[in-house]
Order: sequence, then C-alpha cells, then structure tokens
Amino acid sequence: MVYKVELNKNNRNRPYRKISLENPFIRYPDNIWDEENIVFDITKTIVLTVLLVPLRIFGILTILLVTWSIACIGIFGITHEELKRKPLKGWRRKVRTLCGHLFRLMYVVGSANWIKVKGKLASPKEAPILIGGPHTSFFDALIVIISGPASVVGKVEAGKIPFFGKIIDLAQPIYVCRENHDSRSQTIQDIYERTNSDDDWPHTLIFPEGTCTNKKSMVQFKPGAFNPGLPVQPVVIRYPNKVDTLTWAWQGPNVFILFWRSLSQLHTYIEVEYLPVYNPSEEEIKNPKLFASNVQKIMAKAMNLPISDYNFDDCKLMDYAQKCKLKFAPQIADVAKFRHKIGLSGSNIEECIANENFEGTADFNISFDEFINRLKIPADDISYTLFSIFSSEEEATVIDFKEYLLHSLFLIKIRNPKIELVMLLFKVYGDCGRLPRESFCQIIKLFLKLSSTDINKLFFKLDKDEKGYILFEDFRKATEKEEKFRYLYEPNQNFRQKTN
Repeated sequence: MVYKVELNKNNRNRPYRKISLENPFIRYPDNIWDEENIVFDITKTIVLTVLLVPLRIFGILTILLVTWSIACIGIFGITHEELKRKPLKGWRRKVRTLCGHLFRLMYVVGSANWIKVKGKLASPKEAPILIGGPHTSFFDALIVIISGPASVVGKVEAGKIPFFGKIIDLAQPIYVCRENHDSRSQTIQDIYERTNSDDDWPHTLIFPEGTCTNKKSMVQFKPGAFNPGLPVQPVVIRYPNKVDTLTWAWQGPNVFILFWRSLSQLHTYIEVEYLPVYNPSEEEIKNPKLFASNVQKIMAKAMNLPISDYNFDDCKLMDYAQKCKLKFAPQIADVAKFRHKIGLSGSNIEECIANENFEGTADFNISFDEFINRLKIPADDISYTLFSIFSSEEEATVIDFKEYLLHSLFLIKIRNPKIELVMLLFKVYGDCGRLPRESFCQIIKLFLKLSSTDINKLFFKLDKDEKGYILFEDFRKATEKEEKFRYLYEPNQNFRQKTN
C-alpha cells in the first residue's frame, strides 16, 4: 500500500496523517470471498469444488482439445510469414470462425454464462483497430471472440503456450517481444501496414495498457495502437459480480486461485460495451500520444474510473525490484515518480551522500526534518509523501535512511552494471567501507543468484584473515573474472530509458 502524507505545518513532531493512494498494479483489498456471507460462500465453494469444478475442467479440456485440433487443420501448410502478411480466406476463414464459437463455449462452460453486449461493433473498414480496456483479467479475451474473432497484438510468448499457441496463431496475431526495442518498432510498422491494407483483414484488437491492473483506474495507454492515425473503436468490459474472482494484478491472488474461484461460481456476469467509433483529428494524427490520451479519457468516463499516471513500464520496474528482493518493491514506481517531481532525478545528491563512507556508529533513523535537510529538498506535501513510503505504522515520524538510499540508488544505477550499485552500498552499509558479514549478506542477496548459505560461504572465502569484514576491492577481485558473476559487470538491457 502506498501512502500520501498531509503536511502538518503547525507541529511536525506529531505523527503524520496517512491517506491511502491506489497503486493500479496491486489488488487491494485482495479478498476473493463474500465477506457479508462468508460461511455460506465457503460452504458453497467446497460443495461446488467437489461436484461442479471437475466437470467444468473436463469440459474445458475437451473443448480446448477439439479447438486445438481444428486450429491445426486451419493453419496446416501455412508459414508464420504467410499468416503475418495475408488474411485467411475461404474455408480457413470459416475454420477460424468455428474455433471462435468453440472458444466462447469454453468460457460458458467455465462459468462465463451470462454475457451482455451493448453497443454495435463497427466494420473493419469503419474502425480497423479496437481498443480494449480496462485490462484486468484473463477473461478479457472474450472481447477477441465476440468481435469476430478479431486479430490481436500480444507478447510473443503467447504463441508458445501449449494448445493455446496454435489457436492464437489461427487468429493471425501481431506478436511483440517487449524486451526487444527493435521488435516493438516492427510491431508498430506491422499494425500500420495491416490496418492500411486493402486486404480483408479482421479487426485488430489491442489492450493499450499493456498489462493487467486492479480496475480501480486506467493506466496510461501505450501509443502503438494510435500511430497509424486511423479511426478506432473503444471497447470496455465490466464484471458486475458481487465477489471479484477475476481481477488479476501484479500483486494479489495468483491466477490459479482466481481460476479456481471462477470455476466454483454458478455464474460469472460479464458486460462488453462497444463505444462509438473515434475519428482522430489532424492534430491527433500527428500526435499519437494525444490521440491515446483522448481515447483513454472517453473509456475512463464510460467506466467511471479515474485516470492514473502509472504505465506498463512502472509495472516492469516493480517486477524487477521484486526479483531483486527490495523491501519496498511494490512502491518503487512511486519512489521514482516522487523523486522526479521533487527534482532529485536530475541531481546526484544521494550518490554524493553514499560516497561519504559512513562510520559504523552513524545513526540512520532520521526524522522528516533531517530527511529534507540531507537531501536539500523543500518541506512540501510531495516530500512528505516520499518520506512516508519508508515509514511504518509503529514509527511514523522516523525512517531508516539506509533503506531510502538503497532504493534511490537502485533507481539511479538501474541501467548500469550492478557492480556500481554494489560499490555504493558497501559504503552505505559498511563502517568506512568495511562491510561485516551480516550487512554483506543483506545487500549481496539483492544481486547474486545464490542461496544464503552460499553467500555466507563467499564471505568467509573472502575474509581469509578472519577480520570480520571485507572491502569492496576484495569482492570485485573475487567476482570480476568469474563467469557465473559476469552479469554483475554488464549493463541492464531491460531499462534503456531513465527511470530515476
């Protein structure tokens, strides 16, 4: 949970009042039960898990196997390049339509048996691109089926999923490799060529948010769908169920729990609404980001949702921070945003502080006044908000400044070789650069793909004289020529743009 802090100008010694802010990538609350009738809901779920869920799983697997078999026939003898360049015709097109009906039946068997469609789907000539959202669940794929089926833009890994891959290929998707910048540029070109073609292509459906959110807001749209400058038709999807068993965010119930809870429902209510076709102005054609922003506002209004300044790259950053085992990984995107608003992202003050080579007796538990003095930032609401991220409910008036430095330095050095961050943390967590075993284990586990036991072994290997500490040079000499530690010395290719 992220917090905003209201500045108490009259008395800074009083605990700061915290106000909840929604992070769209964190499902909160994450409850998947009917709290008003919890006993009945649990009892019903147990009964249906025994009596109904096995039948549904059998039905889904049977339909999936049949659909996969038909899809294999539909694309037999066609190369991936041919699927990419020319739309299916004749009997192959009918096979695709049949597979769409079977896929919809699979959703009905899986509890999605109450689907309401509002509005009218425009023809591909009127609006070649469909804009879907908010993207919150694996059930969102129903838009693809109801819309034709439509073609989709999706990550390249989707085509490699057993059974589903062949079915997705039949829809003639445009694949994108998110980690490859050249692939993303090619995807934009493919969208442009397909939507401007005179061939009889189906709609191209795109979820421009790029990832699933908690449906409490709409995150920023990626502009790829809007680069062609063609008319688009927004499509919104709602799940008006009493219990939310569908929302799948970066942090919250995992997909298997949600799938089980969905299968154990008698009905899952779904509403798909086609909004009027949006024709871009000359200004929007020249400025895809403006085009995307205006369509986002229309969809947010239709869903009665606020617009968030979060985007897919924030989710990517949070995911990377979690893999590095940072304590405040869910809040790392907020740290980046608030640092930028304050002006710290263009400053090197945190790096200068880290280079001071602290003594082991240095006190890192600091108040808000000390926080702003050390960073030389104003005492305003944004600074309070940044400070509060690192405070706790028990101790709202102080934070561990080491934790703040760790996370800010992580952002500053995110594109650089990890060894640069390791060097700075030796100074922050050490005693004039001398790092004891406990601190060594604490920071090295963030970077090395080793167990705690192996990290301890590495420390004792480096501390040959049994001094109880090691220096950064000891660590660097031991790792720079080792192939298994090569990744510490290579730039981070996943973050080409600044996030600090």
